[in-house]
Amino acid sequence: MEFQGFPRIHSIFYAVFDIIKGTVVQHQVPEGSITPLANQEESTTKPLIEFEAISEYVIPKKQLYKRLVTICTNNYKVMGCPVILNDHVKYRDFRNEFRFNLCFVFERDAETSSYEAVVRKLSRVLEGLELECDFLSQDASSETKSVQNVIEQLFEDLNSYCECQIPINAFNTINLKLFPSYPNPSTVYDYQVPVCTVDVKKMMTHNWDITVQKVTDHINGINHVKRIADLSNVRTEWVRQSMEHLMYYGCIIMTDIFQFSNVYAVKPEITRLLDDSSGLAQECLRYITLANMPTPPLPRIFALYCGLQYGSSVRDWIDEQHVVSLPIDVRRFISFGIIKGLIYRVHKYPILISLNPNDSFEPNSADKPFSNIINLNTGTTIHSEIIPFLNGSHHYDEICTTLKCSPQELDEELGFEENAFEYAIPPLSSVSAESAVRETTQNPKETPDDAKDESSSMNQWRVKFIFR
Repeated sequence: MEFQGFPRIHSIFYAVFDIIKGTVVQHQVPEGSITPLANQEESTTKPLIEFEAISEYVIPKKQLYKRLVTICTNNYKVMGCPVILNDHVKYRDFRNEFRFNLCFVFERDAETSSYEAVVRKLSRVLEGLELECDFLSQDASSETKSVQNVIEQLFEDLNSYCECQIPINAFNTINLKLFPSYPNPSTVYDYQVPVCTVDVKKMMTHNWDITVQKVTDHINGINHVKRIADLSNVRTEWVRQSMEHLMYYGCIIMTDIFQFSNVYAVKPEITRLLDDSSGLAQECLRYITLANMPTPPLPRIFALYCGLQYGSSVRDWIDEQHVVSLPIDVRRFISFGIIKGLIYRVHKYPILISLNPNDSFEPNSADKPFSNIINLNTGTTIHSEIIPFLNGSHHYDEICTTLKCSPQELDEELGFEENAFEYAIPPLSSVSAESAVRETTQNPKETPDDAKDESSSMNQWRVKFIFR
């Protein structure tokens, strides 16, 4: 994910609760940006916000203290974390309590998630300084400008350098740094394959997490998560967490397991490949062309992607398009299409259907004897470890990864035929088939014995396949 930069701070102000005047702004940067100064009443410069309208939320009710409060008003957003301190002796002139808030002002539509931690930390630091050396209350009752100096440096340094270091006294210093805020990564599954977007090994230092260092050595765009866990001798859940951590910082992306039996179909976004301004075509040619080989023509590459369609495996596609004669890496060709959203994977989902209309498949039910289920596609019983996955919600990649078997072995066990796609409903178009769900039913030739068994046995089932 590309970071768009931190939003600019338009103003910082420090407000306290006065027992006579109510909520008042004691310090502000730039001056006059929140409330007009006494000598600026006739100035043409107007404050950014109407402070009186939001003052009750700047110093709010007690339920909101020590919570992040964001207020949107007109074209600006005000963010603060109000604090209340109680002391019958120290604050006897303030009704036994001291209430304050240091607020930041941004544009209304700005992405301010990176500042949330900074605002919270500042409230905690100022609270600690007040408890330790009366830093705020002395400022409120004297002519000193210590708080003003702090917020001036905050305003300049955070806007200019995205960090600041402000010494308060011999024992206290305010240290702040802005960090990019990214959305949480999607869930990582055992059957997914991590692909590096940067050279992680060059970025790695000895300070990195030990688990991340171990699993990174086995990320090659081929190994799936569970195999990486086996090779690195690390628990699978730890490997998934490491992958999510690397995904969060944009070091890797996740794709599916590449096999020549996979089925892919083209998406409408394939037209982006013909847009010269995007640079996607040149990036594609650099990525998929074999080393020290001439670059294939773009129209040929575009035709290859359009040749990926529902019902045709990668193996069939290679034969039909004569891909062997081209100087391209098939694995990188498919990976590039998946990563850039030009093509999508058509997964195969097996589902167990009972021949008895009164019976239903409940794999987690302990009352039903599923150990002797006969699959009419093969005429043999189905292995008990496979049965929990035959509810139509688990595709081949997940099943094969969990059971450590190949798709061919699973096809033999479930009775899937190579010509199964011939019985499927044809897609409406090659680019709109992604949202359609097609069901393929296996119909082997029945013998008289099969018919007899079917009518006499209530434990016979048939495996159907859904492609989507």
